[in-house]
Amino acid sequence: MLLGRILGWLLLALALLALGGDGLRWLETGLYSLISLGDFWRRMDPLSIDALQNWTPPAIWSPFLTTLLGWPAAVVLGALGLFLLILFQSRPPRRRQRFGALA
Repeated sequence: MLLGRILGWLLLALALLALGGDGLRWLETGLYSLISLGDFWRRMDPLSIDALQNWTPPAIWSPFLTTLLGWPAAVVLGALGLFLLILFQSRPPRRRQRFGALA
């Protein structure tokens, strides 16, 4: 559970990093465009995305992953991070009833 929350916060931080890069690019050029997940990943670690492409079967890579990698990085990473944080949120411990149905 803790690992899921840590991964969720890490993905949210990466989403903010991508959004900050988009904002800086907007200030420099005057044109607002969101970086795609594939471009963001390629800038962070180009060898791993090439390894994923070589390892993944073409039937999965072409229709599904190329579409996903074309989506905005801030949106995908932020949504996945929020999903993990909601999924692995800490819940308060349940109180036991002492006398069952009579209490």
